[in-house]
Amino acid sequence: MRFFLKWAIVNIEHCELGEETLEDYRGTARNIGDVYRHIYRNETSSRQMVAADLGISLPTVTQNLNYLRECGLIFNAGEFESTGGRKANMLSIVPEARLAVGMDVTQTHVSVVLTDLKLSILDSVKTHVLFRDADDYYEMLANHVRMILEKNEVDPEKFLGVGISLPAIVNEQENTISYSKVIDIPDDFYVQMQKKLPYPVRLFNDANAAGWTELQARGKQQPMVYLSLSNSVGGAVLMNRVYTGRNWRGGEFGHMTIVPNGKECYCGRRGCLNAYCSARALSDYTDGDIRQFFYEMKATGNRGYRRAFEDYMQYLALAVNNLRMCFDCDVVLGGMVGACMEEYVEEFKKIVKKLTPFENSAEYVKICSFRTEPSAVGAALYFVDDFVRQM
Repeated sequence: MRFFLKWAIVNIEHCELGEETLEDYRGTARNIGDVYRHIYRNETSSRQMVAADLGISLPTVTQNLNYLRECGLIFNAGEFESTGGRKANMLSIVPEARLAVGMDVTQTHVSVVLTDLKLSILDSVKTHVLFRDADDYYEMLANHVRMILEKNEVDPEKFLGVGISLPAIVNEQENTISYSKVIDIPDDFYVQMQKKLPYPVRLFNDANAAGWTELQARGKQQPMVYLSLSNSVGGAVLMNRVYTGRNWRGGEFGHMTIVPNGKECYCGRRGCLNAYCSARALSDYTDGDIRQFFYEMKATGNRGYRRAFEDYMQYLALAVNNLRMCFDCDVVLGGMVGACMEEYVEEFKKIVKKLTPFENSAEYVKICSFRTEPSAVGAALYFVDDFVRQM
């Protein structure tokens, strides 16, 4: 809507309009946003489909579509098959009309992605570097953003902003950090990054960001729980949006107690899921490389690796069953381990099935469908969602 209003203001300045005409402009602006969102959410549409679905007259739809074409936001992607009459033009959004950067900051590496409006990763860079609360570290993060924008010759007018995902409890409205023990992120992290970047910056919890990406990738707004199994365990509760809870701690599944007085967790307590089901429970066998663990377990038949993985699945099954009992929806295994478990999911379902008193199957257990930098993409997704919503 704001893009139409900019165009309307320019035209209004050069003519006298009555209140009724101004209302027409405002109504058209609202229609433009609705038309764009219809095409965006349906991936493809036609003039006739837009008019029928939104209840807008064909002349008004045509006016709106012409404006969106002039702005470079939509294009004719071909023609639909004829149903007896003239073939209708197939409309689609221009994915690269707006771009965003997502960054995933972890204890051992930083990933940066450049995404378009369809969440395609246009470019990415991953740097293995230990987190440090130091100015040169923050400058390095900012340089990664500058370099990926310069390399891809991103038009500043098309750039939406930089989203940063962190392994921390983040107040995503105020861009503040209330708890961070995986890595010692300072309270002024947002201030440091905003000083170094001349773009809008937002902070997000890494698991929330990954879960939101997964929900969008599935294309179905159905409730689900996303369980992030990376170097720390986190998660997200998704009920059409991310449920963050009263204190932004919603989905902190890594600190559910599954073994009373069990192994010590990094939080200082004992028996947390994180102590049993982080990626490190497996990757420590292969110098921190989780993919190498799964490769060697399969290729060499290493019995020690196999026993470790079987123990891992037993603890993970407890957590998955508990989540199913709490939320009664799909449980999606994500993160570093989830991305490697597709070959073993049927075996894992058999373990989970034995724990539930209500079901004879565990088909609600799913493997993540978005496996390439989901946290970084999810951080960028905020700006994409905001752009589409504000149209």
